[in-house]
Amino acid sequence: MVKILVVDDEKDIVEILSHSLRRRGYEVETAITGEEGIKKAENKKFDVALLDINLPGMDGIQVLEQIKKIDPEIEVIMVTGFGSIESAIDTLKKGAYDYIQKPVNSDKIAVSVEKALEKRHLTETVALYEISKAIFSTIEMDDLLKTIVDLAIKVLRADDASIMLFDENERLYIAISYGLTEQIQKETRLALGDRIAGWVAKNRQPIILINGLVNDDRFKDIRGREDIKSSMIVPLIKNDKVLGILSVNRLKITENFSNIDLYKSSIFASLVSLALDNANLYKDLKKTQHELIQSNKELEETEKETLSVLCDLKDTHAKLKTNQHQLWQSSKLAALGRLVSDMAHEVNNPLMVVSGRAQLCLMEDIQNEELKNNLKIIFEECQRARDIIQRLLKFSRPSKGELKRIDVDNCVETVVNLIEHQYSLSGITIKRNYLKDPPFILADEKQMQEVFMNLLNNSRDAMAGGGVIEITTSLDNTFLRIDFKDTGLGMPEEVMKMIFEPFFTTKESGTGLGLSVCYGIIKAHNGELKFESQPNKGTTATILLPLGEISDV
Repeated sequence: MVKILVVDDEKDIVEILSHSLRRRGYEVETAITGEEGIKKAENKKFDVALLDINLPGMDGIQVLEQIKKIDPEIEVIMVTGFGSIESAIDTLKKGAYDYIQKPVNSDKIAVSVEKALEKRHLTETVALYEISKAIFSTIEMDDLLKTIVDLAIKVLRADDASIMLFDENERLYIAISYGLTEQIQKETRLALGDRIAGWVAKNRQPIILINGLVNDDRFKDIRGREDIKSSMIVPLIKNDKVLGILSVNRLKITENFSNIDLYKSSIFASLVSLALDNANLYKDLKKTQHELIQSNKELEETEKETLSVLCDLKDTHAKLKTNQHQLWQSSKLAALGRLVSDMAHEVNNPLMVVSGRAQLCLMEDIQNEELKNNLKIIFEECQRARDIIQRLLKFSRPSKGELKRIDVDNCVETVVNLIEHQYSLSGITIKRNYLKDPPFILADEKQMQEVFMNLLNNSRDAMAGGGVIEITTSLDNTFLRIDFKDTGLGMPEEVMKMIFEPFFTTKESGTGLGLSVCYGIIKAHNGELKFESQPNKGTTATILLPLGEISDV
């Protein structure tokens, strides 16, 4: 179930928001001070937080910063009765997802929460996709181990990390470490149950240690490293078999590992376990291949000796050579068939790894019901997440579409004819300054109309009280230039820097992808999209498109 934290010192507001959100199926917890809200965020994982800016004592912006330090993935919506564009921009810079002014509108809050959750799911899915892509970028064990510890330090915010694997005697050894000396790595061998790593491997249970080992009676007789402030030790399990142990430590980072970090580590460990299993399969296949090569060399030597001794038995020699070749070929095909089968089953497209990770985790014996519930939610929304990724890939790597010779003036006029009457009802006049004989360009006409419509709608939204939009086409060296100039509110410099960022929007509704899509389309056509704007003086959007042929991108 989605968990929401509401922090506001006005009890009426808290009751309204709690009732509205619970009615929509969300689990809600409340706090009336910033300090209380921070404490709840430390003890429980929330998906979304609603923060009042004007809290007694610690204000909402300070609470925002602290909660983001505790859980960087939480989406925060700021609520205030005394807001300004400056305060809105300030909170967005500090990590807030949205900014809503009082009086509170329950439906408006609900829409903002739904969009925040959609962004959170997308961010988590893309992050896991990127982690999966990095982990499965190599299948060589040495390279894989280095990639895993590098990612563990980055993803789990640690200062060092190490991985222990099992040797041929089923004893744990340190396969790679960024925090231990070479001598310790060579000498360390642990049986199942020995010390901390052996305990985790035997019990198949991850643990968090705070301030070394002094706070855990299970390991009070073990001497630990005094420089470690906090540790996480996580078993790496695949198909009910423990493959190894992942350890991460915080030495300089003062913040201790939390249950939120343990949740992240469990998902990370499931991907690592899959990658390690693949690497072991590949290692075994390379060993088999080497043995086959050695067997083939031995067969060749035997053949030479046989030929030298039995030079007069040509028929026997030919039969022996044929049999030897068939044996080698069948062995080689069997090994390659195993490789293809195992890799097709275990290492699919990274997107498929993301889609399957929830099911993989649910197959484990998970005692934590909250974690199990979260994994079920991930599994149920995998298909939806994959669709979102496809949309994300579409705007991040747009194609040029179907190119043909088009007259830009006619293309613009088609869009203007569709919306001019509707705009006039809002007091907006559209002026045209077209070229008399415009040169052609090669472009996808539907994509161009999508860009023009988006820019015109942005101008309309900036002129709530009416105004003028002036469209001008002209030549700019080897480019055709189209300007959309309005007399609207304009944009401050801080907003101008972020307009092409995915999901950024100053509107109460919308995905924040419109200008990102437009930017991608124009770039795919070897063109340029830029803006000039000043507050209260209007905005000019400029498109530059190359004349004549367009080379492949």
